[in-house]
Amino acid sequence: MYCAEKAYADCQQGCSWGVDIQDVMYVIWQCGDHTIEYFPQKSFSAELLQFWFLHTILPMVLTLEKRYDILHVGAVEVNGEPIIFSAESFGGKSTLTDFFIQQGHTMLSDDTLGVYRDDQQYMAVPSYPYHRPFREAECLGHKITNVTKGPKPLKAVYLLERAESDAAVAIEEVSGIEKFTAFHFSSFINFDFFKAYRFKTVSEMATKIPVFRVTVPWDKMRLQEVHCAIVAHTSARRKACL
Repeated sequence: MYCAEKAYADCQQGCSWGVDIQDVMYVIWQCGDHTIEYFPQKSFSAELLQFWFLHTILPMVLTLEKRYDILHVGAVEVNGEPIIFSAESFGGKSTLTDFFIQQGHTMLSDDTLGVYRDDQQYMAVPSYPYHRPFREAECLGHKITNVTKGPKPLKAVYLLERAESDAAVAIEEVSGIEKFTAFHFSSFINFDFFKAYRFKTVSEMATKIPVFRVTVPWDKMRLQEVHCAIVAHTSARRKACL
């Protein structure tokens, strides 16, 4: 990625940005403009254009222009309220998101979720309506219809912690640096020049959105237990707030 004005400056009105997706296309845009241009290369296809635009380019533009904070998470609705699954790489968030979708929960995001602050609460913005449980490279997955239709207040973050297959499923609230970390390693973009801004926004989110650690036994046969525990936990929190 490059910035045409100066080395990775703050994204300001008229600042030009570009991304080189090797052998597929070049993509350029100007901050504040609604036009994104692409230049096909030898491996270009309409399918790859769709994938890279929805999966990477659009979230990148929205992040750099500070319209949304983009989180690399899974997100579903429980009792009509958005929750997100955060985890380190290969921590199980895709698997758990897929299981919740299979149980009929409405999807907000399979991979990237936009979040913005509205007064004293944070709103979750639904992503593109594709689900990719198998994580095939450069593929959006299959289209689904049970998706959230518009922004909704984000209610909780469930931080997944991998455990032995015979471990008990447990949920506990976290605070302090661990709470901050749950948001920090879920960042979609981690450019050096963006660190100060990301630290500020992540810190603010951590003060407003509750985070709960979920002990997840590493056994797909026990996903139903994890699902039931999270649904029961969110239901109890919802009743307590009424």
